[in-house]
This record gives sequence, C-alpha cells and structure tokens, in this order.
Amino acid sequence: MGSSVASGSAKLSGVEQLHSFLKAIKESNVHDLDTARVYNSGRSEEDLGKIPEAKDEFSIATKAPGFSPGSLAFDNIINNCAASLAALKQERLDLYYLHGPDRSTPLVESLRAINQLFQEGKLAAFGISNYHATEVEEILRLCAKHGFVRPSIYQGGYNPLLRAADKELFPLLRRHNISFYAYSPLAGGFFSRPVAELRNPPSGSRMEQMHVFSMMYVNDLSLAMHEQLSQACKKEGLTLKEATLGWMMHHSMLGADDGIIIGASTPEQVRENVRACGGGPLASSMVELFEDIWRRFHGAGYSQHYSIPL
Repeated sequence: MGSSVASGSAKLSGVEQLHSFLKAIKESNVHDLDTARVYNSGRSEEDLGKIPEAKDEFSIATKAPGFSPGSLAFDNIINNCAASLAALKQERLDLYYLHGPDRSTPLVESLRAINQLFQEGKLAAFGISNYHATEVEEILRLCAKHGFVRPSIYQGGYNPLLRAADKELFPLLRRHNISFYAYSPLAGGFFSRPVAELRNPPSGSRMEQMHVFSMMYVNDLSLAMHEQLSQACKKEGLTLKEATLGWMMHHSMLGADDGIIIGASTPEQVRENVRACGGGPLASSMVELFEDIWRRFHGAGYSQHYSIPL
C-alpha cells in the first residue's frame, strides 16, 4: 500500500516553503502528490509548476472541478485540463480525476471528454472521486459500451468513522481491479487532536476552516468514543494518530494496490504522518475497539455515506 501527500494547503505560501515541503516528502520515501484545480483557486498547481523537481521526482495527480452544475460538461473538462497542464508546466498529467459528480451533465459527455484527452496523450491515467457505487457501475458500463478509457483509481473518504464504502463500493472496485485511494484518514483532525480542540477548534485548523468535518464527526457520542480510544492508546504506548493510521494500514478494507492520502501543511507534519503509517498491526483488543466504535457510530445513524458531502 502506498501513501500520497495532498498538496493544497493555503499555509504553504510561496515556492520556498513548498521546496522544504517537497524535500520532506521525498525524504519520507513518498513519490505521489495529490492536488486539484480548485485547491487555493489554482495556486496549488501553479506553485508546483514553478518547481521543476516536482514533476521530475513525483507523480502528480490533479482533478477536474466537479460538483456544480455544468462543471463536467465536455468543454469545461477540456479547458480545465489545459489550465492544469499549463499551471503544472506538464505536457501530460500523470493522473486526472473527475473530482466529484456533476449530475446535471450526462455521464457519457464527461467520459467522452476524458477519453479524448487520453487519446491525445494529455493524461496517463483516469480516476474518479466521490461517486456513489451505482454511478461507478454506470461509468464502467458506458466506458465498455463506447470503448472509452476506464477509471483505474477511485478516491474517496475513508477512516474508522467513515466506512460505508465497505459494503457496496469496495466489492465493486475489487471486481473491476480499481484501486481505492483514501482521503481524510484522520477524519479532518478528529483522530489527531484532543477533545478540547475538537469542541473549540483552533483558528486556522482544518476542523475550524471546514465546518463539514465538525458536522460529520463531532458530537457527544463521537467525543465519548474519542476519550475511550485515547485511553486504550495510552495503554498500548501509541498516539491516537498512530493507532488510527495503523488501523488504516493493517486492518481496514485497503489492500496492497490501494493508497492513503495524507494531508499536511508543514514539513514536520509530513514526516510525522508518514512515520505514523509505518507501524505494525495493532493488538487484537485495539482492532475490536475500532470495530465497536464503527458499529456504534454507524448504528446511531451517523456516517451513512462514503464521501464528504461538499
């Protein structure tokens, strides 16, 4: 299983800071970067494009903007791909995702645009993100019917509190040899911050900037479970982050061909998060505790989906 680092934080202001960030990623033996056209209004791609070693030493994945009506119309995909290529100073994208559904545009239109870009040599691989399992099935059906390039990677939210993908999506992806790249493995900071900071997120933190994470993960039940997990981690000599990423690496549905996308905004955070992925399997008592927490959280009606509702 591999790791990828998401490069999109507004805290990475300037090429000099990005240099040290990329140095830490390389030293951590991570070779993949994940960004998107919409991150920092395109500045994430532009900053990477200013550093020649970024494209020489890393595989860079980016994404066509989705979600809004018309965002994945044929011309918009073509134009956004051209903008990404120009910003990154590349002739071909290593991996190009549809960032999320645009349900006002027929899927076949979006897929036709992706296939044209692939045939023109402007992207090496095609991925999809945040689609429901039924939509993935339809994408695969249309690709087979029209001879379009198939998606080889699905990027979705996945962590111990976001596991609805286990039931339908993972079996579908396995049948079609599609890898799963998990974003938000620490649930937007839920598994890396103390309860006090979850109740009152620090200014500038991911939990404070993106209220969707608080809405998804922070409630009386989850905070009680956080305390329970934290106590169990202390007994095992682990941080909650180490235990969570250990569960992701060794006890989740993720397999050898899948990956974890690690968010980071400083070089030290890169090193810390990659180190936390490098531990061994958890004790059976910890694994059962993670399973129990998922059963309780999901059973209470939380986390019925497998993408972050943007």
